[in-house]
Amino acid sequence: QWFNAEYGVGGYLGDTKLGRYKTLKVSVIFLIVGTALYAALAIVLQENNEKGGFKVITSMGVAYYNTLVYSLLVLSIVVCAAGSGIHCANIIPFGVEQFMDTTDDEGNTNDENRRIIHAIHLLYFVRNVGCFFTFAAISSLQEHQWSVGFCIPFICALCSAVPLMLGKNYFVVNVPRVNASSLFVSVIKEGYKLSRVTGITINSKLHYLDYARRDYGGSHYKEDVNAVKQLLRLIPVLSIYMVYFLLYSQMHTTFYIQGLFMKTPSYFPYAGAEAINNITIMCVIPFVVYKLYPFWDQRFGRLSPFIKTQVGFALISLSMVVAGLLEYFRILHADPTYNEAEKVHLHFYSLLEISVNQSLAFYLRFPQYFLVAVSEVFVVIVALKLAYIEAPRQFKSVSMGVLYMFNALGTLLAAVVLLVTQLVTYLALDHRGWICQDLNQGQMHYYFYLVCGIMLCNMAVLFFKTDRFELDISL
Repeated sequence: QWFNAEYGVGGYLGDTKLGRYKTLKVSVIFLIVGTALYAALAIVLQENNEKGGFKVITSMGVAYYNTLVYSLLVLSIVVCAAGSGIHCANIIPFGVEQFMDTTDDEGNTNDENRRIIHAIHLLYFVRNVGCFFTFAAISSLQEHQWSVGFCIPFICALCSAVPLMLGKNYFVVNVPRVNASSLFVSVIKEGYKLSRVTGITINSKLHYLDYARRDYGGSHYKEDVNAVKQLLRLIPVLSIYMVYFLLYSQMHTTFYIQGLFMKTPSYFPYAGAEAINNITIMCVIPFVVYKLYPFWDQRFGRLSPFIKTQVGFALISLSMVVAGLLEYFRILHADPTYNEAEKVHLHFYSLLEISVNQSLAFYLRFPQYFLVAVSEVFVVIVALKLAYIEAPRQFKSVSMGVLYMFNALGTLLAAVVLLVTQLVTYLALDHRGWICQDLNQGQMHYYFYLVCGIMLCNMAVLFFKTDRFELDISL
């Protein structure tokens, strides 16, 4: 997630230098190179594993490879993260442009907003189709035949590059009208400087950026100054989603670790439970868009983005409670008398080998994934709409990049919370933290309750500060 600062770089390139179409081409090149490195590394590791090469066993019984192998792995992650970050900041704005030509001045009428909203729904639906294929099929190959499993993403990246590289005549391609980054910096710098020189009275209704306008002595048009002001107002609104992504990241980390200690058949990949998230989203999006929202609008009035967001926050909080309860009962059902022969040996990409005592059936994890998926429809899709519709014309990609940067910051915050929690509980519980190498000896359910409490605090702040985050339009 540190490398996903490319979200901001992607927004900068899309709105300033290259335009979104050329920026997406650059992102695909990064993804092809990154997935090729993954595939090559997987093939080499599998061949050397069969020959017994590279491996070093530590005193804890965990298998690691040498520095060269991990250096190549980090390089692969960096390149893929660069491609992903640049891609995410531009794919929604570019996709929406295919539904409506933004070369004309945008009035943000109700009809235009509807088309934008339907475009975002479709793009997010298609995204989850791809994710479902990844978790349902590719993850199984990556756990058992990882040299083959890591070649498939490389092949998919190549296939996706063909229509993008050759389809320029079929896409709506818009060139940035202004240098967005220079405009942003110049308006802030000039507005601050002139406001200091002129002096802002207490009763003045002028924002300090207004002094950058031509009619107040500056050098910028009113439209450009208002665009910068609108972007600055939008950033705090998008920041409320950072805590949500803290909880959302648990699906890729603690949920996955929890699954390793549950009885899972060999045909079902441990990461396959995330496919429940994707298939739920594919089913819930049409229901919510074409059934629930119209019904609610007719009976009770239009739902605001604030209400939808709070519903999603509540649902993901509930998923943490469900995960905590499952973990509590899983530990109760774990056999304390098991011996080494009864452990299940897990082997991941030949990078990690552990032996665990499993308890409870794997499908008992599905409800928590389901709740996260439903919350995603209410939160993430609304956030994407906000980041696009509320962003000024000059900063569409920048706004989307800011949203994904808060996604990355939320994930980093999750890592910080986990590390601090581990340190505190390790010292307080006689050198045994809430999350141990053997989860049966830990208390990870308390960690789920902790992150749930963090979200409840975030919901309380949002509830009492509604006037700061409420928007003029309903999505």
